Amino acid sequence: MDTTKTTFKDLYLREKAKPTPAQVFISEIAELTRRSVATVRAWISGCQVPDDLAKLQIAKRYGIDINDLFPKD
Repeated sequence: MDTTKTTFKDLYLREKAKPTPAQVFISEIAELTRRSVATVRAWISGCQVPDDLAKLQIAKRYGIDINDLFPKD
């Protein structure tokens, strides 16, 4: 018989440890494009732009026109 007690703080810490929707999105894009999480973050911040193959994979996954994904300012 398990006598371990779960505290309110334990419940909170479990929830806090879960990835955020943004983290899940970044991980999914990294896996889809076979790039690192750091690279995907660089795309999001505008420091880098993905190559055409990665753009195509993202566009297909989300049903978005490839030209709309990373517009030139």
